[in-house]
Order: sequence, then structure tokens, then C-alpha cells
Amino acid sequence: MGDRAPPTLQQLSRESLLKEEALAISAVVAGLPRLMLPAMFFEGAFRNNQTNILRAMVPAWPFTCLPVGALMKTPHLETLKALLDGLDVLMTEEACPGVGKLRVLALTDVDSGFWSIWTGTYEKDCCHQDTRPKKPVEKCPYSGVKNYLSLVTDLKLVNSQLGECAMYLWRWAQQRKGSVHLCCRKLEVLESYYLSDAMDILRSVDLRCIRELKVRTLWIEDMVPFGPYLGQMRNLHTLVLERFMNTFRIGEAEELEKDVMNTLFSQLPKLHCLQHLYVDDIYVLVGSVAQWLGCLKKPLETLSITFCHLIQRDLDYLPQCLNLSGLKHLCLSQTILEEGLEPLGKLLERVKDTLQTLDLEKCWLEDSAFSAFVPALSQCSQLLRINFFSNKLSLPLLRRLLHHTAKLHKLTEELYPVPLECYDDRGLVFRETFDEICSELLDILRCERQPKAVRFVSTICPKCYQCFVYGLDSGHHCLCGP
Repeated sequence: MGDRAPPTLQQLSRESLLKEEALAISAVVAGLPRLMLPAMFFEGAFRNNQTNILRAMVPAWPFTCLPVGALMKTPHLETLKALLDGLDVLMTEEACPGVGKLRVLALTDVDSGFWSIWTGTYEKDCCHQDTRPKKPVEKCPYSGVKNYLSLVTDLKLVNSQLGECAMYLWRWAQQRKGSVHLCCRKLEVLESYYLSDAMDILRSVDLRCIRELKVRTLWIEDMVPFGPYLGQMRNLHTLVLERFMNTFRIGEAEELEKDVMNTLFSQLPKLHCLQHLYVDDIYVLVGSVAQWLGCLKKPLETLSITFCHLIQRDLDYLPQCLNLSGLKHLCLSQTILEEGLEPLGKLLERVKDTLQTLDLEKCWLEDSAFSAFVPALSQCSQLLRINFFSNKLSLPLLRRLLHHTAKLHKLTEELYPVPLECYDDRGLVFRETFDEICSELLDILRCERQPKAVRFVSTICPKCYQCFVYGLDSGHHCLCGP
């Protein structure tokens, strides 16, 4: 039988009820003890997919928030319909005595602690048991009327269309505008080649609710009609822009791109809460970093520029930008950087007390470029993670780099390139040389501190497409090295 504890009387009573659907529904309507409802909801509605019981339980829910998103890892239309049917019952019976207190249906993946506590699976130090549920998702402040029901959800538009469950939810909420507030916390607009098809949905969403926005694979000219919607997202804290595409004809491109970018820049100052900016594969960024960052109204915590090209005037602006003074996360991976990286060293000096992650993966920087900022790196005392994989560094430069990073005692994850001396002229790694040099480099760190997670990784082998990896425990070789 092992160490499993025998079922409690409450568990046995729940199991018995769930086997008899009519009896369970009758018990819910009559009023089950408050402590039984969460576990019964979890076991009956989701584990066994008993939608009729679920439909009856929603109006009787004893808490102000029902965080079902933590349970619905994969959207399920019949379960969603049952939940919304239950809300309809709640709204029609609002004046009746004994109805539930539900005001927020949270379909986002948050507050999983609520279910683990009420179903007895919450892991906590036994000396500090806490049987209270975590604070649920708060009702949206923009719902307007006191008796509104808020549906807190994320929406994803792919090819200007919502998925089946999201479309059903959206239509349901549109039909009940007078009593239901649809609160979208995260909006993704992906591969929307014809953004005009999505405008009805954008117009119906309360843009003030949106905290995260991701826009990927958008025709650059669509930023003109999309821009005003962006400007209304006044509480946006995370903005992800990926891959703008160009359909302009030669000759008109430069002027039209300028208009588009001016539209975008005119909206950014309205985003007073923006803290995290991710820009990926946006070709119009070249030469415009000062305009992108200078018009922001709040210092950033995260700046990620990937698959882009930064020219010298872009790099020169970084240490001057007031909106980077408290930067915690800087990622420039797979970005073409000019050789003059002294400005990056100056930026590191400015953010030495706040920077926690630095990612320069696949920038293919050589010794001369790295040398410009290595001294400043050792001053970044709060660094937790660094990634310098796929840069073309020599053994002397790597030794120098490690003598600096060895002083960073908070580092929990470090990724370094294998030095050039480990490769032959075909790009294959010398196995014995690899083991010997990586062991030496690791010892540099161990002389100063006990590293937690360190890896030296080679470029991909041109024959077998595998990498050599050397870590704290052992090394991994591909099969092709000489």
C-alpha cells in the first residue's frame, strides 16, 4: 500500500456524489459546505469532464473569483460552454437569496496555488501550513459598473482569426455587453497578413486592460491603422514586435517607411507603464534606436533586440539613453553589431547595480570587439545569467574574460564559446585540446568561487550537426572531431 494516506471522509463523500450526477447537482443547488466545492469542482468538472455538474456549480461558487485557466491547459469548448451557461444562470438569478459571490471568471493560467491548496496538494513547509487560498485575480478596474461580471482572458489572433474557444467566448461576451466585461490581459496578433479583418475584434476589446502585446509577421504598412489601437493600451507593460514585412515598391519605400515609423513613434510616448520591450527581426530599426527608446516615458527593465542590425550611431546612443538607467535584462543575440563596442562598456557601467542577465549569443564578435566591454562586465555585481555562445574568441581573450566573470558571485548560469584554438581549418574540434583547454578555463572560475552552471559550447559540427559541450560534470563530444 506504500505511504499513501487513506482517503478522508470528505474525499469519500465527494467521490460518492460525483458517481450520481443528479444527486450531485441537487446537493450543489441545495447548498454544499463551502469547503467541499473547490475540490469537487476540480475533480468533477475537469478530471471527469462532468459538464452538467460544472454548469450547476458556477452559480453556487462561494468566492469572488473562479480561476479555471490554471486547470484548462488546453482549451475545451464543451467545458467553456458549461462555464458560460453557469454564468448565465448566475446573472438571471442575481436577485435570489443564497446565490454565489462570483464576479471574476479567470481563464488565464494564473493562481494555480488556489487549486493545490483546496485539493490538498499544496507543498509548503510543514511548520508554516496555510490553508487559505491565495489572493485571486482582482476584478478589472475598467468593468465600469459594480455588478459586472469580468471575464479575464488572453486572446490570440492568427491570420486575423480567433481560435474556436476564443471566438465562442468573444461572441458570448459581445451579446452580454450590458452585464459582462471582457478583460484581455495578453493579446497576440500573429501572421495577420490582412489586419483589417481583425479590426472588429480590436474595436471590441477594452484596450486599457491589455498588459502584454505581441505582434508578429505584420505588413509594415498595417502599423498605420494599428497604431491608434496601440496608443490606447495605456497599461501595457510588455511589448513584443517581431518581423515586419515590406510590400512597398522600389522608389516609394523610403517615404512610406518613414510615415509608418512616425506613426509608431507617436504612439510609444502614450505607453506610460511599458517596462519590457522586445524587438525581433525589425529591419527598420537600423539607425532609429534613439527614436525608439528616446520617446518612452518610463525606464525599461528589459531591452531585447534580436535578429537586427545596430549601426554605430545606435550603439553610441545606448549609454546616453535615460530610459536604460535601471536596466535588468539586456539581450542583443543574433544581432549584427558594429566593431566599436565601447558604448556597450559604458552602458554596462551605468547599469552595473541593476543588470541581471546579459545575452550576446551568436553575435560572432571577435576579440577586439569583446575587449571593449570586458572590464565593465566585472562591475555588474547583480548578474545572474550570461550567454556569450557563438562568438569568435581566442584562448587569451577567454582567459581574460573568465578572470572578470569569476568575480561575479551571484552568477547562476554561464555559457561561453569554445576558443578558436580548439578548431582545425575545417571547423572540426580537436577532442583532446577541447578537454584540456575547457578544464583549464573552468579552473579559473573555481579559483574565485564555486560555479553553479557553466558550459563551454562549440559551434555546430559541419559533419554531424552536433556540438561539443563541456560542463561541470563532464564533456560531450560529437563523433567527427580529429
